[in-house]
Amino acid sequence: METDMMRCFYLLLLMVICDGFHVHGPSDPLIVQLGGSVMLPCFVDTPLPMQELEIEWKRNDSETLVHLWQDGESHPESQNPSYRERAHFFIEEIALGNFSLFLMNVTREDAGVYKCAVYTNHDSYETLIEIKEIERLIVSGAHVISAYAGEDITLNCSVDSHIPAENIEQVSWMKMDGEILVLLYEHGEVQTDSSHERYMDRVELFSAEERNKGNFSLRLKDVRTDDKGLYTCSAFSGAFSDNTTMEVQQLGFSSMQVGIFVLCALGFVIGSLILGYFSYTSFNNNDDSRRALAIQWGYVLCPNITMAIVFILWGVTDGFLTEAATCSALNGVRILFLLWIALHLKTFEGYPRQIINRLAIPLQYAVINFVAYSSLVVDVWNRLDTEGKIILLIFLLPWPLCTLLYILYVIAIVCRGRTLQKRANLSYYFTELNNSLRIVFIILIYGVYPGYQAFAVFQFLAWICFRRYFYCKRLFLFWLSLMMILEVLSASGSIYVHYVVVDNVKERDALTCATAFLHILNTITLFIDIKYSSDEESDSRNTGTQQRLSHLVVFMFGSVVVVLVNAVVLLVELILKARTGQRTVDLRVVLLPTECVFAVCCLALQISAFWKRNRKSIREEIDRLGRSCGCKQEHRDSPPQCDERELENLAPEAQPSGS
Repeated sequence: METDMMRCFYLLLLMVICDGFHVHGPSDPLIVQLGGSVMLPCFVDTPLPMQELEIEWKRNDSETLVHLWQDGESHPESQNPSYRERAHFFIEEIALGNFSLFLMNVTREDAGVYKCAVYTNHDSYETLIEIKEIERLIVSGAHVISAYAGEDITLNCSVDSHIPAENIEQVSWMKMDGEILVLLYEHGEVQTDSSHERYMDRVELFSAEERNKGNFSLRLKDVRTDDKGLYTCSAFSGAFSDNTTMEVQQLGFSSMQVGIFVLCALGFVIGSLILGYFSYTSFNNNDDSRRALAIQWGYVLCPNITMAIVFILWGVTDGFLTEAATCSALNGVRILFLLWIALHLKTFEGYPRQIINRLAIPLQYAVINFVAYSSLVVDVWNRLDTEGKIILLIFLLPWPLCTLLYILYVIAIVCRGRTLQKRANLSYYFTELNNSLRIVFIILIYGVYPGYQAFAVFQFLAWICFRRYFYCKRLFLFWLSLMMILEVLSASGSIYVHYVVVDNVKERDALTCATAFLHILNTITLFIDIKYSSDEESDSRNTGTQQRLSHLVVFMFGSVVVVLVNAVVLLVELILKARTGQRTVDLRVVLLPTECVFAVCCLALQISAFWKRNRKSIREEIDRLGRSCGCKQEHRDSPPQCDERELENLAPEAQPSGS
């Protein structure tokens, strides 16, 4: 009986021990983040004796030893080298039955099935733990790429992820200097419209099949000098993100840029220096032959047309179309300016000379006005809906229409054999109207304080003064002074409005310079209209005035110095951008002030000519004003003397009646 009871007791004790020795692990496979840390659970319900305990962690597929606990301590020296210093026990928890393993810096090779085996002197048990998937988002690519300008290159970017490519939230390409967005891939679609204007239509990703393989490399077409620099390919998906950086290095100039260098050199050396020498020689010798005329025409046309073409090529190769268009237009319309003051104009007689003089400045004004503000018009156009675009067209249509009508009007009058003398003031009205519309356009675009529209009133007041100038001959000096004051106020207000309301600093500085240049042209137009609206020398050749040294100096400045500045600025910009990969300055900010200096010199010639033509009238007007002020002062200070003179005037009349 006692023996049976002892057997039952031992059987019950064995069942309790066996139940407490069961090794537990996770019920589901583990999902681990690449590069992170993970705990592989392994524990028993009842603590086991430490003296006879042995714990062994192995890879189930290769029997690779991950970690070992034996004889009351861990044995890191027995670990496989790939797990050394990455796999650790919770040593303080082992006595409590926690045999879990802590694995750090998870790699893709860590995925698989692990076995946690627990041994005692009496028995052994084990459990399996699976790391099913390694969540990863690794972005890699080449670090340095060298290319010549004009080539097509590929910036490598490989995205290694357990996430399907179509489920990756975003992949972005950025140029680090300036934080310029090159191209964006978002929610399974390539957002081509997101590219910066410098990269528009020049960048693309590979096909959808390649992207599904993780290939998000960027194909950059027609490499430019400003493409040089650091680029970043960044991928985002949920909590995961990674990026890689690469550098684009350039080894030299493209064939197009070499052509720009050559054209700049030839245009200045042959057009400005060589032809300039021959033109100056023929001028000194008073040579009016056809050969001299051809040389002078070549001197005016060759360098300016060459520089206009050079800036167009630069805009095409480097992508700064608005900036290049303005610089090219300045060089193109400078021909009109030079023809207007050219010494060989003395060879033209009658109406051809009048047409050149009447149309040169207004056409230059119209072209620069259109080109300089084209970027703002395009920007507004892209932001408007259909109804807004129609309103914008209605508002802008009068500008080119008025220019065309004015040109046709001048030509029609000439063809009918009439004189332009009494119809000359239309060009000043035309430029003043454009000045007013420009201010209103800027204010409407940016929606600023309506009080700024008061600056547009100065132009209308100038119109009134201009009309009064011709109807009040005895007060012409007063009305002219008032017109000049209004012109200064108008220019100052227009520059102030541009500087305050334009957000883009680059466009603001360029438009400020363009506005100053346009107002100088407007003032020149004022003096041209005054000259051709008067009865003096409306169609005379005035060769003595045109051949003065001052005209020659201004002409040489515009045909040599200004062209030289344009060529040097462009070449320096190309060289610096090739070395640094970055823009140094907006060329408009340099070239427009240079053109303003040239225009101011021309304006000085106009003012000087006006003074010489009207010197006698101006002095008479000043004397009249002085006598008027003097008479009033005399009446105010000595009334008794005036009374005595009146009595003396009456005395001779009294004598005959007395006799």
